[in-house]
Amino acid sequence: MMEKYKFFDLPEFSTVKDILENERKNYVITLFGLCKILYAGRASSIATYSSRLITFKPDGSVLAHSNKKLKPVNWQPSSSEVKVEIGDELKIYVERKRPKEVLEILMPIVYYLSLAKVDEGEFHLFGSESEMVEEVVKNPELISRDFIPLEREYQTPFGKIDLLGVTSTGYLVLEFKRAQAGLEAVSQLKRYVDYLSWKGEKVRGGIVAPSISKSALKLLKKYELEYFQLSPRLLSTIRLK
Repeated sequence: MMEKYKFFDLPEFSTVKDILENERKNYVITLFGLCKILYAGRASSIATYSSRLITFKPDGSVLAHSNKKLKPVNWQPSSSEVKVEIGDELKIYVERKRPKEVLEILMPIVYYLSLAKVDEGEFHLFGSESEMVEEVVKNPELISRDFIPLEREYQTPFGKIDLLGVTSTGYLVLEFKRAQAGLEAVSQLKRYVDYLSWKGEKVRGGIVAPSISKSALKLLKKYELEYFQLSPRLLSTIRLK
């Protein structure tokens, strides 16, 4: 039975080389050490010597993280090839074939190496825009007591309206955003409302999102449109009842 994890403190370069060449397809491998990273491809870059975490995943992707921000300093996508050389420093080459891009990682010291048998499992996204629409269709009172959903993805020359419904005052066009709504969402909604109004219908429009930027809210009010605050977390609560 394959071990779930292994840990090596101050491993020899030969140990690192052997593990990267023979265990990379089986484990998520992490190196923590002092390193310099050179990138050549569609552009070029140098990340000077600093302590970083380098992660190698079984699908071939490689990520180099510093102590700040979400995104890695450097990375290569899945299906990248890894080659290791030993000299005064440990040299790790990570190559992507198409388009050709190469990371050269130079490590004078590796503080630790870890291997973890990470399982993929199942992933369920709650609160996607599609699911937000679905929940409003099932629970129209989330918008208003008199809201009646009519059609999802209603086609217009300007795109598909997420949800078209009707209230006691006329049609209601809803544009959904799972994250903060911005100016583009308001502009898109305005195009939908103008289109239906041009056809002679009495139309209101609203943004449905967990939050909205100040500039977007200002524009929304200028166009006499509405904002309905709805959080994906609330939808998860509704679903679990």
